[in-house]
Parts: sequence; C-alpha cells; structure tokens
Amino acid sequence: MGLGDGDDTRQTTELEAPTATLDEAQPRAGDESPAAHRRGPGLLLPVVVFVALLTAAALVGRYVVPAGGPDPGAVPPAPAALPGATGPAAGPSPTLTLPPLPTPPVRPADALADWAARVGGVVGVPVVAVQAYGYTQLLMQEADPQCRLGWTTLAGIGEVESRHGQAGGAVLEPSGRSAPVIVGPILDGKGGRALVQDTDAGAFDGDATYDRAMGPMRLTPSTWRGHAIDADADGILDPYDIDDASLALARLLCSGTEDLGRKAGWNAAIGRLHPGDAYARSVFEAANSYGQRTRDIG
Repeated sequence: MGLGDGDDTRQTTELEAPTATLDEAQPRAGDESPAAHRRGPGLLLPVVVFVALLTAAALVGRYVVPAGGPDPGAVPPAPAALPGATGPAAGPSPTLTLPPLPTPPVRPADALADWAARVGGVVGVPVVAVQAYGYTQLLMQEADPQCRLGWTTLAGIGEVESRHGQAGGAVLEPSGRSAPVIVGPILDGKGGRALVQDTDAGAFDGDATYDRAMGPMRLTPSTWRGHAIDADADGILDPYDIDDASLALARLLCSGTEDLGRKAGWNAAIGRLHPGDAYARSVFEAANSYGQRTRDIG
C-alpha cells in the first residue's frame, strides 16, 4: 500500500532535488492472467445474488450493478512505429566552428502532440501532461494488455496529486519537469501523515531522515526505486519528469493481475498507490470526468 489517508491534506513545497539515475528497474510482479484465478459460480449463486440485489434496491431506492473503471475517453492514436521507453539520448550535434553540444533527444510522447492538444484544450490539462498519459497508455497496451490501464486514470491521479505538475504555482515545462520541482511534506507521522523512514538517503527527495513524495505523480522514493523507467528517451531516470513518473506509476498499477477496466480491479490497483476510499473516489471522479468530456475527440 501507499501513503495513509491523512496525507490527503499534504501541501507542496519547493526543493531542488537532484536528477539521478538508477539501475534497471525491477520486473513487474505476476504475469499470470486474471482469468486463471476465476471459477464459474454455477447456476444457483447468480440467482441468489440477483434476488439479494433486488432486495437491496427496494431498500435504497436504486438498483446497484457492477461498474467498470473510469470512462476511457478519447483514444490516443498509436504512431506507425511506437518508440521505445528506454532508448539512449541522441549523440552530439557536429559543428565547424564550436565544440559539439548535446542534442536533446526526440521526446517519444511528442508523436501525440495533435491529439493531446485537442484533448488538453477540452479538459484544461497541459498538453505535455496529456502526451505523457496517452503515451503511457499505448506502452502499457503493448507491455500488459490485460491490465487495461487508460490515460484517464493517470490524469485523475495527476489532478489529485499535483494538478498535473502545477501545484503551488509550479509551471509544467515542455521538458516534462515542473518549475520549481514538486516535493510533498515530510512523512514523519505527524498531522495525520504516514510515517515513512528514509529509504534513499535523501538522494531523490532531499531528506535523509524521512521520505517525501516526489514529482507530478507524487511517488515515494521506494515506489520510484521499484518501478523507475526512462519514458522520454533522454537517458535519465527522473521521478520529477512527468513522462518517467507516469510510466513508473503505470508499472505499479499494473504490477498485479487485476483488470483496471473493472471497478474492483481498478480500486485494488489504486490501493497500491494510496489506500482509502476517499482517495480512490477523488481519483475516480476526476478520471471519469476527463473521459466523459473527451470521448468524442478523434
């Protein structure tokens, strides 16, 4: 599980945290299909459940039925060749008069620029963030199609955690980093916050006593260490970059066998990030709203 419910009141502070690299991220846990764990309940059980639901409906005035995950919204278009998520940065650019300077790599998520601009214009989310969420969905569709993680879920988390890298007046820059970088409060067990002793010697969050949630998706150092990945092909694993953070978060959410297209699976996956009904409800409402408002965008 992630941070405690009391952390919902956390505030953003500024910190110049170092950009650092990690060893190759750990493989995701559990490749077995969720279908392998399902058994048919037979004929009697559905009848009993149906009668129970009808009785409950009479008591509460509405019929309760199983629900899916958040509305998937506009579908990000897959490029002709989907760029990889771990490619190295481009080499130096030659020149005749000056020493060569490093050339920034092509950000793979830029392939979704047109689609992200249309979506972002409708829902008021920075295009850079929409690109990161959409690109992550495409990558996860290839890596783990049974997970069914959609960009709207990532957007819901991004909204709740940092307003898509804009909490506290920060600006989400074209690079995918916020200025200033976003770091949560010290997780010292006070004021309803979780108690999380330092796990990274302050290497990522700048605090060698307690951990702090980092970046636009507010990942803790231990979560980042377990799922870190270079999503923007710049050769750096950076929890403060929305591309890397979104894909690392997706790897966490899809580390089980749940189907996030079903509400029970979606809730279980969100619980790995942050336990509690209040948090899941906030993320679901934001994600579902993004989906409903963009479903007709091509």
